[in-house]
Amino acid sequence: MKTVRVLYHLARADFLERIRRYAFLITLVGALYLGYAVLVGDMTLSTGGYRGIYNSAWVGLQMAMTTAFFVSLAGFYIVKNTVDRDLQTGVGQILATTPVSKLDYVLGKALSNFAVLGVIVAILAAAAILGQLWAGEDARLRLWPLLAPFLFITLPALAFVAALAVVFETIPWLRGGLGNIAFFFLYLFLLVFGLERHSAFFDFTGLGWLEANLATWLYAKVPGYQGGIALGDTGENIHKIFLWTGFDWKMDMLSLRLYWFAVALVLVLVAALLFDRFDPARGIFRNRRQRAASALSAPFRRWWSRVTSSALSPANGTSNGSTSANSLPHLSALHPSALRFRSANVLLAELRLMLKRQRWWWYAGAGILLCVSLANSAAKGRQEVLPFVWIWPALLWSAMGTRETRHGTDQLIFSSAHSLRRQFVAAWLAGVLVAVLTASGVCLRILMASDWAALLGFGVGALFIPTLALTMGVWSGTSKLFEAVYVIWWYIGPLRHDRKLDFMFTSENSLSPGTLRFYLAATLVLFGLALLGRRYRLRS
Repeated sequence: MKTVRVLYHLARADFLERIRRYAFLITLVGALYLGYAVLVGDMTLSTGGYRGIYNSAWVGLQMAMTTAFFVSLAGFYIVKNTVDRDLQTGVGQILATTPVSKLDYVLGKALSNFAVLGVIVAILAAAAILGQLWAGEDARLRLWPLLAPFLFITLPALAFVAALAVVFETIPWLRGGLGNIAFFFLYLFLLVFGLERHSAFFDFTGLGWLEANLATWLYAKVPGYQGGIALGDTGENIHKIFLWTGFDWKMDMLSLRLYWFAVALVLVLVAALLFDRFDPARGIFRNRRQRAASALSAPFRRWWSRVTSSALSPANGTSNGSTSANSLPHLSALHPSALRFRSANVLLAELRLMLKRQRWWWYAGAGILLCVSLANSAAKGRQEVLPFVWIWPALLWSAMGTRETRHGTDQLIFSSAHSLRRQFVAAWLAGVLVAVLTASGVCLRILMASDWAALLGFGVGALFIPTLALTMGVWSGTSKLFEAVYVIWWYIGPLRHDRKLDFMFTSENSLSPGTLRFYLAATLVLFGLALLGRRYRLRS
């Protein structure tokens, strides 16, 4: 009973702390938009030109599948910050002195994650009810067929994600940006593997299992069905409507989905074994991070010490250099050389800060990508190599706009003279310089081919990416938003050559004047928003 009470208060305190944040409000807005997309038909369940009548069973199934697909991906980034927040705020060190065990702590965090994601599910379940009434094809509301897919499809998937987020946070090298990017590729692997195997033991979203069972039902019940099930805006013309009454949730079907709750519990046990209980003696990676943070802020402290020691001079001092008790010190004017601004030095300093702490393998990977870029033609390098070149420094860009707060140097930088037009612009230019340097092989091949349109697209992409990172970092205060958005956008747009979302302009279709103007205008707007965000921080 005592353990249950401890878990309840741990999960409750963490849950209440999260729902008071603006990020949770943004999450609710995103959930409402997802529900709206399903209501208006932008996100539908299509079965090869067939669809079910909009009754409780079909609307519930459609909304539950959409929720399982999107929320299981975005939900990881929403909840993956609870252990790191305790570490940064010092709450974790306080909890480490209490009798709370490691298992209680990580289980409480997993339950809190699940509760946050459960709120999103509840909102989308309510949206499903509105969706049925909105469609007006069947006004009879049947709660069990509508809610059962949420209970047995969506919630097990989110329980798995909630536990996996805690595991990532207990592994030091997965706690940061690398873990955010690694999860996206892990998610793709598990999703594709589950869809191909059609096995509930490998399909945590349940989409592959649902596809197999729904296809079996359609072949048996719907004459003329030729196969094909898709979730999204497929643009298919619906030429036949069938009546779907829902799955018969027997025990064997339930056990296959409840299996993922057991997997989530195993992940919690693994997290408890890996959790170091905020003990610096056990965290070799944390010690490195603290030393790096101290090294990062040490130059600023030395600079501040030199400035203050040279600016403060005793007035009316005694013969031995001590200040008289009755006299007040005054500030002497700085030498004119101290007021000079060396933009090149500041830019190089910002570039060094971006590249600081990168291991040898990062430079080796960048060198290999550079050699591959030079070895291919301009067209092939732009289409096939450039997406991988510009995903490599993603973690460098994600720190833009957040590095000062993360390492505690914000008060020094924000209080310096003209920091907005000096340090802030230099930080942005350093991000642009990283984009140009890492992709210099592709740029050189484009110049040799005299492809001026591709060169213009390269320039717009090199400006857009760091500007997006800087804006998201300034306004969100965390690198996680850019890491999540960028890797998903990168996969859909440049890697799969989606014409409208290809901000790297890897294909000829994306090099249209309209697309170039759009991303150039977006870059200007984002930079203006970043300036406004930093100006607000300076004033506050």
